Order: sequence, then C-alpha cells, then structure tokens
Amino acid sequence: MIEELRRFIRHPSSVPIQVKLGEQHQQRSLKDVSKGGLCFCSAEPIAVGTLVEINILACKPGFTAKGIISWCKPEGNQYLVGVNFQSKAMTYALRMVEQICYIEDYRKRISANTGRQLTSDEAALEWIQKYAADFPRLNE
Repeated sequence: MIEELRRFIRHPSSVPIQVKLGEQHQQRSLKDVSKGGLCFCSAEPIAVGTLVEINILACKPGFTAKGIISWCKPEGNQYLVGVNFQSKAMTYALRMVEQICYIEDYRKRISANTGRQLTSDEAALEWIQKYAADFPRLNE
C-alpha cells in the first residue's frame, strides 16, 4: 500500500494539460504523475488502448508525448484516465515535469500562506534545498 502511494504523486488540479484524441483536442487537469505515465480527469470515459498525445504547456520547456490509455475508472461525476508512456526518455522528461509541478505548487502555497511572491527560479531553489532529497528516484 505504501509503495502504491509513493508511485502516484498528487498534484493540484490547476495544472492544465491538453489531450489529443485523433484530431480532437481537450483541456484536462493533471491528477497524478508516476514512473511510466500520468493520470488526468475527464468528463467522458476513454477506451483502454486508445492512442493519445499529451501536452503540458504550464512549464518551460513544455512536455509533449504520445501514450496509450492503460486504464479508465469512474470517480464521482468524472473519470480518472491513466496514460502509459513506453520510452525511457519520456519517463525521464515526465519526471522533470513532475518536479516542475511540485515547484509551481510550492510557489503558490508560499504565496497563499505568507503573501511572499517568488519567481519560478526562486521557488525552484528553495524547493530543491528543502525537498529534493526526499523526491522519489526513478528506480524506487
């Protein structure tokens, strides 16, 4: 159970992603990021095996990758959809996006809790000092 919780790391739903299904582009919210993929929220179910392209533009540089829907399950009035990426390069890039999401969340929390406004670079430096050592490694 603890290992499962460590595999999926929660992010605020304010991190937008773009999901491309065929020619259709949909704005969705990133939910979790793990070693080999991610999870997002969808108003509609998406069939397992569907090929998708994911774009995360909230961070610089942006993240774009093709993946496959590995699972889809209802949660409340929406669906949680899992995307799997096969490439090790994509897994590494996704880990960078994961860290950027953490840093952005940290920047927003500092602003909300203390009123202190940090640039992305300042937030990154503080987050790295405080939390990078505890960030799960790819082989965990």
